[in-house]
Amino acid sequence: MNRIIHVEPGSVGKDMPTRTFRLRHDLKDHPLFSLERLARLAASLPADQVEFNGPVEPHQDPTLTPSNGMSAEETVRRIEEAKSWMVIKSPEVDPEYKELLDACLDQVAEQTGQVMGGAHRRSAFIFVTSPGNVTPLHMDPEYNFLLQIRGTKRMSLWDHKDRNIASAEALELFPGKHRNLPYREEFEASATHQHLEPGDAIFVPLFDPHWVKNGDAVSVSFSITWHTDESERQVKLSYINAALRRIGFPQGEADANPVWDGIKVAAYDTLRPIYDTVKRFVGDRQKAVKLFFGKTENAI
Repeated sequence: MNRIIHVEPGSVGKDMPTRTFRLRHDLKDHPLFSLERLARLAASLPADQVEFNGPVEPHQDPTLTPSNGMSAEETVRRIEEAKSWMVIKSPEVDPEYKELLDACLDQVAEQTGQVMGGAHRRSAFIFVTSPGNVTPLHMDPEYNFLLQIRGTKRMSLWDHKDRNIASAEALELFPGKHRNLPYREEFEASATHQHLEPGDAIFVPLFDPHWVKNGDAVSVSFSITWHTDESERQVKLSYINAALRRIGFPQGEADANPVWDGIKVAAYDTLRPIYDTVKRFVGDRQKAVKLFFGKTENAI
C-alpha cells in the first residue's frame, strides 16, 4: 500500500511523546469514509458499537445526553440537519477498515523508528458530526491519532498532569465510569488550540483532556488508537488507584512510588480476570461492580 500517513521528520524523538504534535494523511477522499459507506457500516454493527445523540455541550452530563430519535443508519444519512454526534466503535471488525487501521499504524511506526508503533490492542473510532456540534470534554485511556477526513474541527487540549483542569481522581478509570470530565470556560486560557482541516491529523497523548467543536459543515474523523507496554501499565494503575479510593484508601499520583506501583499492577493482573469472570456470571457490569465494591457507576 502507498504511504497514506506522513510524519514530519524530527517531530518524534527517541521516546514516545507526551505532548501533542501534528501530521498529515491522504485519506480525505477515501471511499471508506463516504456517508453512504458509513451508513451501511453503522447499520451492520451491533447497537453497542454505535453511539449517537442530539446536540450537547462541552460540559455535558453523560446521564442527560439527549437522543435524536433516529436509527444509527438514518443519523448518518441525515447528519447535515440531524444536529447530532456519532461515534462508530471498532469499525475494524470490517476487514476493509482493519486493513486501513493497520496500514496507518504500521506506516507511523516505520517513519518513527518504531517509537510510535501500535503493538497492542489496535482499535479505531469513526466520528460523524453535524455542523456546529460538540464532543464534550473527556479523556481517552489509549494513544490516539485523530485524522480529519471531511469538514473542520477545533480541538482544545490540555496536559493530563495539569491539576487546574482535572484531578488525578477525576482522570482515573473504573468499570462503567464515563470518560466525560467537568468543564469550565476559564480552562480555555491554558489550552492548546488546534484547527483541523481535511488531511490534518493530531496525536492525542494518553489521558490528556480535550473537547472538540465542529465547523460549519459535516465532519468525518478517523481515530486510530493503540497501546504500548507503558500505556497498559498506566491504565492498570489508574484502575487500581480508583478501586483503592472507593474502599477508603486515598491515593497519590501515579509513578510517585515505583515499587508500590509495581505491586498495584500485579494486583490488577490478578484481580481483573476474577472481575471479568464475575461479570460474565452475573451478566451485568453494574452488578459485578456492586459485588466487588458495594457501589455502582453510570454506564458508558
